[in-house]
Amino acid sequence: MSKNNDTITAIATPSGRGGLGVVRVSGNKTKDIFKALTGVPPKARLAQFVSFKSSDQKIIDKGIALYFESPASYTGEDVMECHAHGSRIVLGMLLDEILSLGARLALPGEFTERAFMNNKIDLVQAEAVADLIDSNSKKAARSAMQSLNGVFSERINKLRERIFNAKALIEAALDFPEEEDVIVDTLPAAREVQACLDILDELISKAEAGRVLDQNPSIVIAGRPNAGKSSVLNYLSGYDSAIVSTMPGTTRDVIKEKVLLGDYAVTLFDTAGLRDTEDKIEQAGVDRAHKTLALADVVLCVHDNTLDDASINVELFEHVSPGAKIIIVRNKVDLCEENDFINSESEVYVSVKTRFGMDKLVEAICLHLDIVENEEDLIFSRQRHVDDLHRISNNLKTVLADIASGAGLEVQAESLRQCLSGFDELTGKTTSDDVLGAVFSKFCIGK
Repeated sequence: MSKNNDTITAIATPSGRGGLGVVRVSGNKTKDIFKALTGVPPKARLAQFVSFKSSDQKIIDKGIALYFESPASYTGEDVMECHAHGSRIVLGMLLDEILSLGARLALPGEFTERAFMNNKIDLVQAEAVADLIDSNSKKAARSAMQSLNGVFSERINKLRERIFNAKALIEAALDFPEEEDVIVDTLPAAREVQACLDILDELISKAEAGRVLDQNPSIVIAGRPNAGKSSVLNYLSGYDSAIVSTMPGTTRDVIKEKVLLGDYAVTLFDTAGLRDTEDKIEQAGVDRAHKTLALADVVLCVHDNTLDDASINVELFEHVSPGAKIIIVRNKVDLCEENDFINSESEVYVSVKTRFGMDKLVEAICLHLDIVENEEDLIFSRQRHVDDLHRISNNLKTVLADIASGAGLEVQAESLRQCLSGFDELTGKTTSDDVLGAVFSKFCIGK
C-alpha cells in the first residue's frame, strides 16, 4: 500500500516516440510544484499554455499544464498534468525536475490506488481501469467502461442491500425475550433470501460468461493431415504463418498466432494432423494437438470435403472440453461437383484456395465468440469476482437450509453476515492488503 502523504509522479503515456506525452503529479506538494515548474499559479480545471522550466530557469519544453484541486480530481488529491511533446528525453527531463521539487516516483497503479483509498471508486471500478487499458476487443472495452461507470458495482450493492434487509428481519426476531412465547415467522426472510439467490445466480452466469472478455479466446484448428488446416491459419492470420504442402504430416508442432478477427483479439492454434502414425516425432505432434484441443474455446474441425471421413469427429470429441464450440469446416469444395451448400452456425463450406465461403467462416467464428446479445448485460469480470460471488451464493444456500431445518436464529444471522462480508471483500471495503497489492501491482506506471 502507498503512503498517501507522499507526492507522487510518473510518465503516464506509453514508452516511445510520439506527438504528445503526459507527466502526472498527485499529492499535497502539487500546487508548489506547479508554480516552480511553470512560473505561474495554477488555476483549477483551466488549460494553461506554459513553459516548463528547470531550476536554473532553462526551458525544458512548452505545452499545456492542467491543475485539478482536491477533492475534484481523479485521485481525490491535488493533481497536475504536464502535456508536453512526446520525446522520451523531454519527458524524462520533466520527470527529473518534478522529482527534484519533492515528489517521488509512483508505484504501478498508485494513482488509481489513491482514487480507491480516497473513496473516488471502489475496487471493482479500480480493476475496470486496468481492464479498459488492457481490453483486447471493442466489446471488452465497452464492458470495462460500464464497470468503470459503476454498473457492476451498482448491481452488487443493490443485492447487498436486500441481503442486509433479510438479515434485519432475522435479527428483529432475536430481540424478543426468550421467556416470551412468540412464534417467529421466518418466511419473509426466506423469500427475500431466495429472491436474492435467483438474482445472484443470474449475475454469476453473466460474470462467468464475461470471463472470456478478460482473455484472448483460443481457436484451435484441427483435422486430418492435408485437410487444409495450415491454409485456414494462413488465411485468418493474413500471412503465411505455416508451411502448406500436399505432403501429409507437414505440421509437426503447434503453431500459435495472435490476430484480430472482427472485433475480437484471438489466439489461433494450428495443430498436427490427427492420425495414427509410426513416426515418433509426428505422434508427439498429435499428442500436443490433443492437449491443445482440451484448452480450446472454439475448434475449427477442417474436413477434406472430397473425402468421407466421419471418424475425425469421434476423435475430436474425445479430446475437446465440454464447453468448447465446434465448427465443422468443409474445405476443398472447389473440387466437388455439388455446389448447393447450406451453411449453419456449426458447419461452413469453404475453399481456402479460391477464398469461397471464408467470409462465412469468419462470421461463424465471431458468432460463437459473441457471448451475449445485449451489450448492456456485459460484465467484464475477473476470476476474483466469480469466486467471491460463488462464496456468497453458497452462504445464501446455507441460510435457506438453516431456515428449512429450523436452525437457531443466531446461526441464520451469522450466515447472512458472512454474505455481507463477501460483498464487502468484492468491492474492497474489507479487502486485505495482500489482495489490494496484487490488484494494483499489475497496473501500468502512471495510472
